[in-house]
Formats: sequence, structure tokens, C-alpha cells
Amino acid sequence: MRPEEIPGWISRALPVPDRTVVWLLDVDDTLTDTQSMHHDAAESVASELSGSMTTSLAASVARRFREVFDELLVLHQQVSTADRAALNSVKELESRVRGHQVEIQEKWGITRLFSREILLRIAVEDCGASLPPKELNRCVDRYWDHMREHPFVFPDAARFSRRLASHSMPVYLMTSSDARYRECDDGQFAYDPRASRKDKRKRMVNLRNHGISYASSFIGDPIDKPSREFYEFVFSGISRDLDAPLQSLSIVVAGDSYRSDIQTPLEICDSTIGVLCRREQSAVRVEADRVLSVGDFDMLTRMLDVIEGEDRG
Repeated sequence: MRPEEIPGWISRALPVPDRTVVWLLDVDDTLTDTQSMHHDAAESVASELSGSMTTSLAASVARRFREVFDELLVLHQQVSTADRAALNSVKELESRVRGHQVEIQEKWGITRLFSREILLRIAVEDCGASLPPKELNRCVDRYWDHMREHPFVFPDAARFSRRLASHSMPVYLMTSSDARYRECDDGQFAYDPRASRKDKRKRMVNLRNHGISYASSFIGDPIDKPSREFYEFVFSGISRDLDAPLQSLSIVVAGDSYRSDIQTPLEICDSTIGVLCRREQSAVRVEADRVLSVGDFDMLTRMLDVIEGEDRG
């Protein structure tokens, strides 16, 4: 796709009488500023940790907890870097995270990068602190209470949600598991998909109180993004909910990671197009034949408004 073809591409995201356009939106770091939420919630962890260690050490652990998340987010979003040492450091960190999930891998065939229980354990180790599993689990429970109660929805995402709602467009959310693991005495972690899914469902429901309207959400417990099985489950659910065959729908998928949010849906369904949300990007860019990238949803809204106005004219 060439830049001059962008308006024609955008027009595919507008409904016409014989075509229903469905929006499938990622949540973390797309609709919500999850990185900032994490930093904010880490302060509640520092408060909880101070009951098990000195205030100074608790602050150091909380700071490292924030850093570990930030480093892994760079890996998740596939941000390119020429800093070989930094890249090797993140790869080593990834290996440590997965090393705590040997039993989960054996039982469920999966490992995840962002289990806060594991990230906090690594932060504790890196700061030379000590924290029993029971206390670690309690601290992370408090962290997730804070995350649920204080979501940071991007203002442009809330505006975009209102626009979609005003046009009665079907909107669905897709979101990875929060990986609510519980640390065991042997240093490994246990995983209950039902409990993890139930906990994240509460976060999703609360988004409706903060400007995000949607029909239903699909949560990656136990099958998660970017697996084909997860997206086939999502597409089947949308088709069933709308009582329409998948082939009759045009689906727009939006997320912050091409690999996790966009690549597989494009492979499954030829009528799917992707929007890669790269925060702070200054202009709309062509990423591939069926993928655009934007700096925020306001860019997309403006283009949709222009094309819709031209169609009316």
C-alpha cells in the first residue's frame, strides 16, 4: 500500500449498507496507559512491602519492580534498539521470567512475560531482599486492586470509543491474561486460569465507567494472544454474537504490538485490516498492505471524519 492509498484504506473502516464493520481493540497500552498505571500501582506495593522490610529497601524493590516491567515492555512492543548491551540485558531478564514458569509450561504449554508476581519476585532478588511467598502474593493482590480501581484510559481512546458508539459500530475488546499466578514454596508459580480470567474480567467491566463502550471482551486465559487458537475463538464469538458469518464482516483490529495484536488476525481473515497504535508517533504511516500505524486514535478519527464527510458530499 502506498501513502496515496491511505484514504481508500481508511474508507474500509466505515460501514456501508451491505457491510458491517467490527472494531476489535486491544486494551493494555492501547486503550489504557498501562505502563503509567503500573508505575502508580507500584507505590501501593512499596507501602505493603514496608511491613516486611525497611522503608528504604521497600522503595528500592518497588523501583526495580517498575523498571522490570518497562524493560519487558520494550521487548513486547518490538521497539528496535542498537544498544546491544541493553538488548542482551532484556533477553536475560526474559529468560529469568520464563525460568519461574517451568511447571506452568509443563502443564499448560505457555509462559508469560508480565506476571506481576514473577516481576516482583525478580525485583526482590535484584535488591537482595527477602519476602516469603505468602507476603509476595498479598502485595500483588493489593497491586491489582489498585490497577482495577484506578485505570488510566487514554483521552483519545475515550473520544474514539464515543465516536464508534455514536455510529452504532460493534466493538469488542481482546486482552491478554494478567497472569495471576501464585508463588509456591519451591520458587515456582501456580496458575489457575479461571481465577486469573475472573480477576481480569473485573478490570474490563470497570472500563465502562471510564469511557470505553463495548459489547463483550475476550480474555487470554488460558489460551492467549498471539495464538491462532485464541483469535479463532474471538472471531467465532463475534460471529455468533452478531449472528453473521465471519466472511460477511469487515474487522478492524487495533493494538500496540504487531506480533501480538495484528499479525494473526490478518492471517486468519482476508477482510481484516490492522491499526498499530504507536504512542507519540507524529503522523499516519503505512506499515504493510493491510496495516497502518497511528500515534493516537485522534489521528484515525480525523481521517474517518474527512472521508465520511466526502462520502456525504
